[in-house]
Amino acid sequence: MKQISLCLAAFLLAFAGPTGALAQQVVAPDPVAQPAAGLAAFTHPQTVPQDLARVDDSLNRTGSLQGRFTQYGSDGSVSAGTVHIQRPGKVRFEYDAPNPLLIVSDGVTLVQQDRALETFDRVPLSATPLHYFLKENVRLQEDAEVIGFQKLPGQWRVTARDGSGEMAGTITLVIDPETMALRQWVITDEFGGQTRVELSDLRYNVQIDPRLFILRDEREDRRDRRRR
Repeated sequence: MKQISLCLAAFLLAFAGPTGALAQQVVAPDPVAQPAAGLAAFTHPQTVPQDLARVDDSLNRTGSLQGRFTQYGSDGSVSAGTVHIQRPGKVRFEYDAPNPLLIVSDGVTLVQQDRALETFDRVPLSATPLHYFLKENVRLQEDAEVIGFQKLPGQWRVTARDGSGEMAGTITLVIDPETMALRQWVITDEFGGQTRVELSDLRYNVQIDPRLFILRDEREDRRDRRRR
């Protein structure tokens, strides 16, 4: 379970980024994704409750979205793919070839499939950072421990961690303050490694085929057929 949780902490998920022949592209750091060094964790502490309420409202008004994601690993690797989200709880991250990863949540269980290795790893959705903003009713101030809210030119940065202490690491949501749209998130794992995920070409509140959120283990299907 810890392996897949860190994999997600490496997307939102350390998502196990591409390795070997797949981990080849290195990019310069994006200044938008860098911590706002020298600033207080809360730049406008007097408005934090109202600002968090605006973030909650924006997330709660997004029933579904689909588009593209680009994932930047702490080692400089880059991978991309398509994302489909249907709140509450359903998500599909499908990496572009040759990356063999597919990550799907049916609303309860998050499954990571490596089609090259023919492996399936499962973890409860509630044990991953995705849980915080895939809930039916997002309430960041109540559901997580908000440890930072920085209002910067062109972006708001909301940093939170699991208040129970059961989940290591933090997640930083980067919000466009004009549209209140989620632009990216940054996962910092328990060892300080960071993975950044950018969203692009998004379409909101569209109808998504529910079959995209179902992922069956073909090995189990084959075993079932042999038993018959």
